[in-house]
Amino acid sequence: MSRENNNDPYTEIIEVTPEKCSTWMEKRTCNRVPLKRSNVDKFKSILRNGQYRTTHQGFALDWHGCLIDGQHRAAAIIETGTTVTAQVTYNLSPESFAAIDGGRVRSAGDFVAQITEMRQSNANVYAAALKILANRAAGFHWTRWTSGKLTAEQLQGLVPTWPIDERHIVSLVSKGKQCHASATGLIVAYKIITEVWPEHIADLFFDGIGEGSREFVGRDPRAMYTNTMLNVNRGVVSRDSVQQSAQAIKAFNALVSGESIGTLKKMKVSGVKIVRDRRTGEEIQQDYLADRYPDVIPPAINISETWLGSSSMEPNK
Repeated sequence: MSRENNNDPYTEIIEVTPEKCSTWMEKRTCNRVPLKRSNVDKFKSILRNGQYRTTHQGFALDWHGCLIDGQHRAAAIIETGTTVTAQVTYNLSPESFAAIDGGRVRSAGDFVAQITEMRQSNANVYAAALKILANRAAGFHWTRWTSGKLTAEQLQGLVPTWPIDERHIVSLVSKGKQCHASATGLIVAYKIITEVWPEHIADLFFDGIGEGSREFVGRDPRAMYTNTMLNVNRGVVSRDSVQQSAQAIKAFNALVSGESIGTLKKMKVSGVKIVRDRRTGEEIQQDYLADRYPDVIPPAINISETWLGSSSMEPNK
């Protein structure tokens, strides 16, 4: 029985040709990490200078035949037309991708793209939102929600905890561009709001921001949110994800409660301010705490008709 019919992982040293690499790269659909040009060029230089050596590092394929390691070497071999002798490991579990250093440090977005099969750009935004949601769930203060890094193993658990359809991510990315708001912040706000309200109610807000806000007049919170983001960020899409998720929640709260809002101020972090003692006139330092992240207003029996109109649906339907 040939080694290819063995279901256990195994390694062999073989001649790796440009044709073989082309076949492997065609089956690279499970490995969506984009090639880094500098790494390909590095391997091309090594090949052209005759400096390639057979070592423990080579190529790895999972049991579907997908190339999960060695993609930069394979691209360099194809582009230089060079044949090398290298180690090739077969029949690895697809989950091995998470533990492999494939020529560059993989980001959280790389792992999310591999887990969800999303486009890389969408996976990057989703991964950033997952980190914020995970830090929030861990009880961290909102000033620390963007801190730390997520491992591939953590992301495998977080994706099913806060699932979101890629089409919805595309929509929120588009909304973010329209009003210069953080797409990551909008995703975070959406997931937090839908912990309390059904999605079709949350959509009344998110569908109405950006270009959709043009149909609203007066001080409708959707228009106020859009205008605030445009004015504050002044033509540049903001990356202030946590702050803008809070601003979106405040605007949503106003929408469903029928309240009017002005500009949406950012939350203040803790710090020290100088105040004057009224009795002595002396200037003293006074500590102040950071603002609290807003809670989502709980569903009432009926949603306010102030902004939504009489055709609005009740939250429990």
